[in-house]
Amino acid sequence: MLQMKDTTTRVSLLKQSRASFLRQFGRDEDGSIIVMTLLLLIVMLVLGGMAVDFMRFESRRAMLQSVADRAVLAAAELDQTMDSSAVVVDFFDKAGYDGAIIGTPTVDNTGSSRSVAVNSEIDVNTFYLRLIGIDTLTAPARSSAVEGTGNVEVSLILDISGSMGNWVASQSTTKMELLRAAAKDFVDDLLLDEYDDRISINLVAYSQHVAIGDEIYKALRTTPDTITESGVEISSYVTVDEPLFDDDGTALPDHGTDVALDPGLGNTFTNPSRCVDFLPAEYSQLAFNTARVYEQVEYFQHYDDDWQNMNRPVCPDQGFEGIIPMSQDPDALKDAIDLYRPTTFTSIHLGMKWGVSLLDPSMRDLLGGIGSIDDVFRDSRPADYGDTNTVKYIVLMTDGENVRGRRVEDEHYDTYEWRATWSEYPMDYWRWNISSTSYGRDDLTDFPTTAALHDQWMQSMCDLADDYITIFTIAMGSTSHGEGEMLECASQPSFAFNTDLTSADGEPGIDEIFDKIAKQITALRLNL
Repeated sequence: MLQMKDTTTRVSLLKQSRASFLRQFGRDEDGSIIVMTLLLLIVMLVLGGMAVDFMRFESRRAMLQSVADRAVLAAAELDQTMDSSAVVVDFFDKAGYDGAIIGTPTVDNTGSSRSVAVNSEIDVNTFYLRLIGIDTLTAPARSSAVEGTGNVEVSLILDISGSMGNWVASQSTTKMELLRAAAKDFVDDLLLDEYDDRISINLVAYSQHVAIGDEIYKALRTTPDTITESGVEISSYVTVDEPLFDDDGTALPDHGTDVALDPGLGNTFTNPSRCVDFLPAEYSQLAFNTARVYEQVEYFQHYDDDWQNMNRPVCPDQGFEGIIPMSQDPDALKDAIDLYRPTTFTSIHLGMKWGVSLLDPSMRDLLGGIGSIDDVFRDSRPADYGDTNTVKYIVLMTDGENVRGRRVEDEHYDTYEWRATWSEYPMDYWRWNISSTSYGRDDLTDFPTTAALHDQWMQSMCDLADDYITIFTIAMGSTSHGEGEMLECASQPSFAFNTDLTSADGEPGIDEIFDKIAKQITALRLNL
């Protein structure tokens, strides 16, 4: 009995001790911070590790994007002959991303353009995000590129003034020879077979004037180009085997040229000039006025070292110097360029005026009637400025700056005798050998012109054209003033190129400049 009572007592004490312990444990706060720390540590690891995982993700994504960009750029090049899809796959494999491409690369090859697109992705294993159940992050990369031209119209405006004959000692050649080679390469770079029926080039050569060629001249309304002694206009070339006279009736020295006489027509001189004058207001408008009558520029020679072999006319008088409009025939363009010769004086504003006009839709009907125009361009070019499928460019080159030039006064060009005289004798020969009086005028009779005014007219055309046409300019060993004018004319500063042909200061050569412009015109475009 006593033993049972002792056992009950011990059990009761044990229960009391356990209850007391539990109550004491519940009240005890020692070690609670450790629990909180363990919980927060997990959260901190996830948050801090998230930044690390995302940085690794972005790094791998950027690397994959770079591979995708380089792959489509290489695959889209038109002069690349391998299968474009295979090129993309090879790029990924070589970079260690085989299997990253989703599906197959998309290739659209039209002949005149090629577009390539690729979708890709890789899984990036996580270090810390896996603590919350995110084992991988997927890094995507999509890229596409297109090389092509759409429709392109280019006016190539080249300086053939007298200074283009200057010798470039550092290259043992002349400026003109350097220009010929560079301009011909430019034509070849643009008129590739894959660009057939896409790119057209207007070739414009300028000196004091721009020879527009027989076809454009005949398409325009112009003043009569023939004059007889009686003042009766006729259309055929007729010359006379008679002495020439000055305005006092004194016979000029015999030039030694035998010419024929048609008794039925009388003494007739036909002006061979294929240049026309613009009015000042026409430099303030883009549209070309095909309705008005244009005044034919007189024909005379400025000067020559050997006056019996005259080659410095105010209007370039060789067929190859005339404008070649809307051509995609590289041989015809290069043949003309190859024959270019230095003439005299520099009128950049006239070159620019014609270059812009040949890109203006107002010339479409007039040019459409010209026989030499390629049928694929007839009646569709120059395209409207709002045509989203067509881009227009001007490449304007000079080796100097605008100058005044010289012109014969009307009173010394309005008779048969005067016109025949100027066709046979250069101005300087007349001045120094026949008369002490220098007959001439700076420009049109109605207003005097200066180089500064020519600059103003040029910049007016540049400003008008820049809203619709991308303008590249080249100053080829030009004056500082000429370089400044070219910079102002260009669509943006990076489109104005200078080359100092006499020094080795790191500036690009004229051939490099034309090559760079050609590449920009047919630019490979990356679409991300």
